[in-house]
Amino acid sequence: MYPLGFHPVEELFLDDRKTLAPRISRLEAGVKYYFVDYGISSYFPPGSRRELVVGIAGRDQDVPELSKNVPYDPFKVDIFTIGNVLRGEFQAVRLHSPTDVLSHFCVELQ
Repeated sequence: MYPLGFHPVEELFLDDRKTLAPRISRLEAGVKYYFVDYGISSYFPPGSRRELVVGIAGRDQDVPELSKNVPYDPFKVDIFTIGNVLRGEFQAVRLHSPTDVLSHFCVELQ
């Protein structure tokens, strides 16, 4: 999105803080998004079977499965958590229906 970079504080400018930083759209830049989990994930080595886990550590305490005693599928917790993050983001910009979401992102891409 910023092919020549940008100043770490003045994002609209290059490092000299005088020249406007050229920008390209997310669509042109081919942005990739990654959802990552810092330290609260379960690791399953390649080729191993995914197992149930226990634990209540996690940023999203709305997850119904979290338990110290009852094993749960960590993959389902990840899906719930990502959904909760997206729901919060959509609500933050007052998007409540799929139509609202599509119209918002179409405007962003123009």
